[in-house]
Amino acid sequence: MDPVSTLPAPATTPSSRFGACLLFASNALARAVTAIGDGEFAKMGLSYSHAYLLNEVATYPGQTPTSLSETLFLSPSTITRLVEKLELKGLVRRQTEGKNTLVFATPKGDELAPTVAEAWQQNWTKFADRLGETEAINLTQLIFAAAEKLGEHPDE
Repeated sequence: MDPVSTLPAPATTPSSRFGACLLFASNALARAVTAIGDGEFAKMGLSYSHAYLLNEVATYPGQTPTSLSETLFLSPSTITRLVEKLELKGLVRRQTEGKNTLVFATPKGDELAPTVAEAWQQNWTKFADRLGETEAINLTQLIFAAAEKLGEHPDE
């Protein structure tokens, strides 16, 4: 039996037979949102993940990779790869203090941070224009709350 055919019917008719599947729908949304975001951040030669990390260390200097991992909902190994790429671009630097590694924006990274914030705003404007401001706010809050709940016990 096709597992998708056993899914409950959605409140509205989806344009795909997978529209009632949360996994499918959330990935479709992620791809659409990422395509919009990548366009703005690519102007700076960054992915959205790089931009978020740069913004975080420019705003709150001296964070550990662990704290960045928790804030950005990314694995520690992903944070390490992002930091390494930003180091190669001269946007961040690592500093060891005792047993801790701290991440800081370089002057070049600090200089780019306002452009990152502007790209963030441009992304929001595109999302709000397409979805409507209220719906975009509500959807963002709902998705983030769900991500927090689903991420509480990732191995269950």
